[in-house]
Amino acid sequence: MSVAELAILTSPDYQLRISRRARHARIKVTPLGEVVVVIPAGIDPAVVPRLLAEKQSWLQGVLARVAAQHSSRPASHTMQPEHITLAAIDEVWQVEYVINLSRKWMISNSARQLHLNRHTPASENAGYLRHWLQQQARRILPDWLRQTSEELNLPFERVQIRGQKTRWGSCSSRRTISLNRNLLLLPAQTVRYLFIHELCHTRHMNHSACFWQLVSDCMPEYQQHEKVLREATRTLPLWVYV
Repeated sequence: MSVAELAILTSPDYQLRISRRARHARIKVTPLGEVVVVIPAGIDPAVVPRLLAEKQSWLQGVLARVAAQHSSRPASHTMQPEHITLAAIDEVWQVEYVINLSRKWMISNSARQLHLNRHTPASENAGYLRHWLQQQARRILPDWLRQTSEELNLPFERVQIRGQKTRWGSCSSRRTISLNRNLLLLPAQTVRYLFIHELCHTRHMNHSACFWQLVSDCMPEYQQHEKVLREATRTLPLWVYV
């Protein structure tokens, strides 16, 4: 059996993405344990099985760590959570899975309850939870950002709420700030730091010494919140990724 044939046999299931920006082929594992291979445009996809075979030992180690993280997640962080904690605003919402639900999903704001159909696939219910989180984020984050902006005298033009995969926020040259809806799942002071970080970009569209000095002036303890943001992607509930 040739090396190429062996590579095909030992390749795990994976998603292939072709990127015009990528300079080299790379492998990444999502928080759900999915293997994604990114290759530059123009490279023959037939090289992917060989690449996976060469990285097999590393890949198995990463997949094992992701599986261990899944097994240690609390009940609120699984694909079908019993409750959801919006740490940013100190709210806990109960999630109930009902047999005879008249609609696909229902919200009881007064009781802070979400009702989902018990017989609906977990991945579909996860979509409803993300839609609900988007609604909450649109209700809460823009006004919070405006209050912070006025307090620090760092104006911006527009705000967008999105579901970014890898970014907590961004600021464009036109001073449009994009915020990740998952911020609601983080501590309030960390969310405030992310606001400050993006608002400081309205003056410095870079990460220069001047930028970081402005951030430090606004929040001297910013580095501890940088650490929280870096680590948070590994601890978010699984349903936010599907």
